Amino acid sequence: MISPLAYTTTAFAPIHKPQSIYEICLSEINRNESELEISSLAYKKVANRIKPVSTTLPENYRIVRRIPTDPLESMPLLPTHPPKFAPGTRYTLERMQSMNINPDSFLWPEEEKLVHHLIRMQELGFAWSEDEKGKFSSDYFDPIIIPTIEHIPWSLRNIPIPPGIFHKVVDIIKAKIAAGVYEPSSSSYRSRWFCVLKKDGKSLRLVHDLQPLNAVTIKDAGVPPILETYAESFGGRGCYGIFDLFVGFDQRALAPESRDLTTFQTPLGTLRLTSIPMGYTNSMQIQHGDLTFLLQDKIPDIAVPFVDDVPVKGPKTRYETRDGFETIPENPKIRRFVWEHLQNVNRIIQRIKHAGGTFSASKSRLCTPSAVVVGHLCTYEGRLPDTTRVQKIVDWPPCSDLTEVRGFLGTLGTIRIFIPNFSAISRPLVRLTKKGVEFRFGEEEQVAMDELKELARNSASIRSLDYSSTNEVILGVDTSKIAVGYILAQLGDNSKRYPSRFGSITLNERESRYSQVKLELFGLFRALKDVRIWIIGVLNLVVEVDAKYIKGMINNPDIQPSASINRWISAILLFDFRLRHVPGKEHGPDGLSRRPRAPEDPEINDDYEEWIDSANSFSFSHPISHNSSAPLSSSSDDFWWPWASNTFAIEILNETGSLQLSLYSLGHLTPSSTTSPSPQVEILSSVTSHSSPSSHPTIPRSEKAELHDLELKRVEAFLINPKRPPDMSDDDYKRFIRFSSGFFVRDGRLWKKDQKMKHKLVVPKERRYELIHQAHDEMGHKGIFTVRLRLLERFWWPQLEQDVRWFIKTCHECQTRLFHNFHIPPTVPIPFTLFRKVYIDTMFMPKSNGYRYIVHARCSLSSYPEWRMLRLENTRTLGAFIFEDILCRWGAVEEIVTDNGPAFVQATEFLSQRYKINHIRISPYNSRANGPVERRHLDVRESLVKAAGGEENRWGMVAPSVFWAERISIQKSTGYSPYYIAHGVEPLLPFDLAEVTYLAPPLTKPLSTTDLIATRAIQLQKRPQDLARVKELVLKARYDSIRHFNEKYSNKIRDFDFSPGSLVLVRNSRYDHDVGSKTKPRYFGPLIVLKRTTGGSYILAELDGSISKLRFAAFRLVPYYPRDIRAIPVTKLTDATPEALEDMTYDPESSHSSQTTPPLTVNVAFSPPSTTTLLHFLTPSRHHQLEISPQLCQYTAREVSTKCTQQM
Repeated sequence: MISPLAYTTTAFAPIHKPQSIYEICLSEINRNESELEISSLAYKKVANRIKPVSTTLPENYRIVRRIPTDPLESMPLLPTHPPKFAPGTRYTLERMQSMNINPDSFLWPEEEKLVHHLIRMQELGFAWSEDEKGKFSSDYFDPIIIPTIEHIPWSLRNIPIPPGIFHKVVDIIKAKIAAGVYEPSSSSYRSRWFCVLKKDGKSLRLVHDLQPLNAVTIKDAGVPPILETYAESFGGRGCYGIFDLFVGFDQRALAPESRDLTTFQTPLGTLRLTSIPMGYTNSMQIQHGDLTFLLQDKIPDIAVPFVDDVPVKGPKTRYETRDGFETIPENPKIRRFVWEHLQNVNRIIQRIKHAGGTFSASKSRLCTPSAVVVGHLCTYEGRLPDTTRVQKIVDWPPCSDLTEVRGFLGTLGTIRIFIPNFSAISRPLVRLTKKGVEFRFGEEEQVAMDELKELARNSASIRSLDYSSTNEVILGVDTSKIAVGYILAQLGDNSKRYPSRFGSITLNERESRYSQVKLELFGLFRALKDVRIWIIGVLNLVVEVDAKYIKGMINNPDIQPSASINRWISAILLFDFRLRHVPGKEHGPDGLSRRPRAPEDPEINDDYEEWIDSANSFSFSHPISHNSSAPLSSSSDDFWWPWASNTFAIEILNETGSLQLSLYSLGHLTPSSTTSPSPQVEILSSVTSHSSPSSHPTIPRSEKAELHDLELKRVEAFLINPKRPPDMSDDDYKRFIRFSSGFFVRDGRLWKKDQKMKHKLVVPKERRYELIHQAHDEMGHKGIFTVRLRLLERFWWPQLEQDVRWFIKTCHECQTRLFHNFHIPPTVPIPFTLFRKVYIDTMFMPKSNGYRYIVHARCSLSSYPEWRMLRLENTRTLGAFIFEDILCRWGAVEEIVTDNGPAFVQATEFLSQRYKINHIRISPYNSRANGPVERRHLDVRESLVKAAGGEENRWGMVAPSVFWAERISIQKSTGYSPYYIAHGVEPLLPFDLAEVTYLAPPLTKPLSTTDLIATRAIQLQKRPQDLARVKELVLKARYDSIRHFNEKYSNKIRDFDFSPGSLVLVRNSRYDHDVGSKTKPRYFGPLIVLKRTTGGSYILAELDGSISKLRFAAFRLVPYYPRDIRAIPVTKLTDATPEALEDMTYDPESSHSSQTTPPLTVNVAFSPPSTTTLLHFLTPSRHHQLEISPQLCQYTAREVSTKCTQQM
């Protein structure tokens, strides 16, 4: 029989066909190759495997599953006294005798009868032969439609059938036809198929080679459960059940419209499948999803399907008694755990049977003491490695080379969690795998290999943790210079330790050089991080170490000299555990800590520092004082350390107890009262500020907030001295009592009650600013939501959220790093007539024949391009281009728009003086103002590179043809090409001459002057009304673009319209698209607005009075909110005369508009708040000086300007 892999794929790739059609090509392997070469193809490398298509699944391909009725309504009930066996239609006496349901004599006789009776009742849920195989009902599942992309049908030659098995293969095909799995077909597809032996070594199985189909199928991304977690959940059960669908893929119907894709040629004709095929890329996901859906009510406590296998979990206990086992009251011959398990088995079979499916009777095991689940032998004692895997290790011969050593260690590594002290024993073998070590397999290595074989043969069982039990879960950790070793175990009800897993983490060269003290702490941190997924949810975690000093280090993190040690401690304290010291000679993980790294070990992620930051979600703002003395448990075995930072530290230890407080000041963490520390509540108070209240700004308070603060003072006074205020009516007094009942006073401080016993300290007004400062500035500058919750976890005061909102809004760092991009309301520029307004810019290009630049100009109406290649970009070359290619060709233009490049500025100044051309310079980083030419750069550059065949240095040779194509390409906005708008005729192209596509008749005879003029008039239709129509089309396109812009950015458009004197921030546009400048501030400033130009940009000044000569585009400015105007060192805004200021801020584009009166300019000289402030005003006519009271200094510069104007 020829190998089923005697064909290899040569191409599964898209070819150049419309709509990305896929063509499948396979080539035949040379038949002369040796059998060894063909058999080596049995394993296909990942790179050679056919992968399905990763794309979005259309809605019509979605798999629909449903449960039409309750499947348990018709379920037969198990009798407590099973009757004698009576043959059924399927479960006959012969089949009953062949069913080996009790091979280990695990079941009692009455229980064995009950199992047979259960099979008899549910016989329609089992199949013994092909004709008894079921099929899932369409009431549950719609037929599967194979999702494919557009492709070309494939037709592949079939692999010849060996004559020796020809008749057997034909019989199998006939049986499949009789069962309805195959049906006749006449499609344009032909797939290959072949036969393989089943596990029994006798039976044949037909396998369909559907690689071409898989290559065009949309991938189902579903995956089975994680094997380790899956197997662990089955350990330690009283009994088990194992079920397997009878040819599960045949039981799932395939939609008729997809069946042609599976067509194949047989001796009985062309056939196709009616069910999902084995070998189809999505079959496993479909099968697993179906069983998971049907048994979802039993997951995860009773059964967890795995593709077409359904292992069933028995009870967690066998209900042992002194005399044996607990039995059911109705029948003392049936054990309780067996009865409960068979009830679950009955329900599972009923659900599958009701859906139309059938289990394989020969593979079913209804009640056994153990079961092999994904390579793990699951028993009542726990998990063990599969005996077949262990036997491979035991039978491994002595290693003759390095490859065999690695193979042995790799195979043994799959069961390493079952073998204690694996690292110490395997060290001689691991040493051989190191680079540069001479291979010598001697006596020492053979002894190590034999010992490992013996340990694998006699490996101890491990049990999963019981997360509902309060028994101790013990993590034993030990660290050496080689590795971190740990054992995770749990105490049983008999006080015996049951291991759950053994592990070790090898250390790198840098970590191995740590001191022993540092190693032990680091090992504890790494072990906790490694097992964190298993200890989450544990009720009673105990960590055992053999180093006493670890306890002291964790108790006193403030005395550790190393920042890294403090970070490890902060990560360790994220876990809730008790620490216990164990002498080294009794410490189990000691051997695991001396295990060197093995080749099969997974790569260790050394970036544990990032994990610490992620777990903590913030970093400590200040180290705890070295004089701190945090209260600790005095027990020598256990301790609890309340995790407290310098900023906030309120920990509630026992919410059920009475509220007792022990207050500590922040400075030295020493008791501020003589009250003894309470075991219920310990508080580290940090309400004290780092500076005096008068040194920071006052939080603006509304009248309503001030009334609330006043009410709190009355509540505090009432709680200290409960006397009725004399000015309250009866109704007001009742409301006051209800309000006061939500507070209490303890040690002279007012507290707000909380239903969850997390009472909040009411903070006085003078302390609130410093608290918000700590919660925001010293803890990562988070947003309103995060800062508000940080404070509300510990403190309370009226209008807290409004105060936090104001603080964050006025934070300088947050404003300068603002991510929001605002847009200004767009304007519509009215297009000029033909070449009356020109936009010019240069493009920097790779060097080509000495040329490095392209100067590029566009007409504002027609977008007609003019261009020139330049070797240098200077005033002479740019001036020559403008004069020769624009002015001499199109006449004088009215406006030229460029950027602020020095060469452009000098060239256009000369032209402006000679030809009176108005030069408009865009503001910095405002390329959108030069949009008509900036937008075309990308198209021109890409066309140049493509036309040059990807060779960048050849762009100079193709530039003329590219710009010619730009001129003659029709624009979407106007429907005309720039060439037609400029000249009134369309150009003749080479194919026009070849194919004679022009409409004008050819000149076959001489024409008179009048006829020639008439002909030219027909060809040249450059009329004023045509240009007017083009102008309307351009204007309409711009309005449409504005409308689309408004719809897209409706929530981001802002028109701040800053007035003189406003404080603003300027967007740092230089780094908008710089990937390497993520840490740069997004805005810089603040700056002060002097004037808004007629073109819409702004003139700004520094706070020291220096005026910027640049124009700042409006879209780059956002308002700046100062926290306190006194914190801004303003001395003088301007030091120039009004005439000089007007000249500096003169906008060239305002030449067509009327001159306006210069706006009011404010010169401010702030002095200390206790003295009078002088404000100077400059107007074109005179100088003003006013005296302003200190209260006015609370306002922003814009408000100052307004108020001073009112005083004038």
